[in-house]
Amino acid sequence: MFTNKHVVVAMLVAPVLAIMAWYAVDEFIGEKPHAARPGEAYLLVAKSNCRYDSGQCDLANGDFEITLRATRIGDVRMTLELVSKFPLQQSTIGLVEPGTERQPLQMDATAAGTTRWVGVLSRPGSEESSIRIAVLAEGVTYYAEVPVTFLQLEF
Repeated sequence: MFTNKHVVVAMLVAPVLAIMAWYAVDEFIGEKPHAARPGEAYLLVAKSNCRYDSGQCDLANGDFEITLRATRIGDVRMTLELVSKFPLQQSTIGLVEPGTERQPLQMDATAAGTTRWVGVLSRPGSEESSIRIAVLAEGVTYYAEVPVTFLQLEF
């Protein structure tokens, strides 16, 4: 089988052609990265620490990143702190319980500037609850919905 020179050449050339085709398809059809456009909305992707009771949740889209941390206030309330790499114009947060949806709340910027925001929410009642967040930075809206498992709460 390997004595035929055509088979040997085909076995050497085929992987190279496959790799070249992979990059060619990406070049012609793949989505080109672009800067965020004012007035547009972009989804923030939750990183792996949002799936575990780590105490914080990191959200990112490209180089735009925010971090959520929660502090318990008694049995029914909690403070949610948002830290951003970039200055924000506005930050809104809301708690979504199974079957109900509460009114979103505006977070308040801390005295340190517009990269740290604080808001008070009622404590989630179940593990199926989620937190919706929307932030505005340079006219661009970034949003996400994350489960409450990172909050380290006992249900």
